[in-house]
Amino acid sequence: MTTASPGKTLRLIARVAASLGALALIYATAAPLIHSNAWWIRVFDFPRIQIAVLLGLTLAGYAALGIRGRLHWWEYAFAAVAGLALVWQLAAIAPYTALYPKTMSDSRAEGRSNRISFLIYNVLAENRQAAALRDLVRDNDPDMVLLSEPTQWWLEQLDGLQDEYPFTLFKSQENQYGMLLYSRLELVDPEIRFLISADIPSIRTKVRLRSGNLVTFYGVHPRPPGLRRAEGKGGSQDGGERWDSDMRDAELLSVAAEIGESEEAPVIVAGDFNDVAWSRTTHLFQRIGGLLDPRVGRGLLNTFDTGNRLMRYPLDQVFASRHFLLVELRRLPDIGSDHFPLFVALDYDPDASVANEEPQRDAGDAQKAEEAIEEGEAKR
Repeated sequence: MTTASPGKTLRLIARVAASLGALALIYATAAPLIHSNAWWIRVFDFPRIQIAVLLGLTLAGYAALGIRGRLHWWEYAFAAVAGLALVWQLAAIAPYTALYPKTMSDSRAEGRSNRISFLIYNVLAENRQAAALRDLVRDNDPDMVLLSEPTQWWLEQLDGLQDEYPFTLFKSQENQYGMLLYSRLELVDPEIRFLISADIPSIRTKVRLRSGNLVTFYGVHPRPPGLRRAEGKGGSQDGGERWDSDMRDAELLSVAAEIGESEEAPVIVAGDFNDVAWSRTTHLFQRIGGLLDPRVGRGLLNTFDTGNRLMRYPLDQVFASRHFLLVELRRLPDIGSDHFPLFVALDYDPDASVANEEPQRDAGDAQKAEEAIEEGEAKR
């Protein structure tokens, strides 16, 4: 009776592991291409960088196995498809690197009369580092501060911030979807709105710049897909079920559709999108609203999760219409939340569209957005 040598056994285990890994990663790459709101499909929008790294390691494993012995035809097939998946993932990530052309041009204006700067931060409801946030606001001196997830405790701890930021819009909530907006620039017709969910607010206001020009500002924080429908995060207790992406998508696209109806108005949208910059929803949001992403051509600036270096995504985002040029875009230090704060400064320039490359709608975009909004509204 003969037995397989330890070397052959290890090689067999390695081949099986490589093939199973390739299958899983190919599925993870293909899943977002399926037009579905199911959370177990849409969560694969997020880890493109991580999947790309794992695909690279899988291909290196196949190469090592090929050097040490002959592969089966189906292993060559797995390797080829994994290679295509890697190219697809890299193509999705490429716009958020310095190698890609910028869609929002840099500002060279010296004056500040048309400048607007803001600090975006998901505070994390249970975070208690309010003093660190005050220090961060003081050190970076933004014109506006947009906070997601504030509770009544946060509102009380930040009392006095109105001395520097007299224009405010508050909706503190205990369900981790509250929003606070502080501004030293005048807010015109500010309002808290509940676009899709009765327990998830968003902000819309006009902002008067130092020059007197008005720009429209939206603050958003929709519910993410994959979150368990349990107490907390605004969910009701529904056992082990999880939220799909339909309500998040509907809220974002409702804002985009509203912006698209007033094409000449200068607009900024900011907040914790609970979506990544490269998802099909965010791309549709941009095309419908005609909005530019200042990250393109500059870098990812991943803002979530502060506690996990290997699993970070660009969830906190800023988009602006073609009327703006970028002055500054920085990720700020960790001050206790699971999100990093983000600092952005923009210059309003009516002639900026000459330099900026505005996203164009594809055929059928309007219908896709309308259907997504209807699906989300049906879940109210």
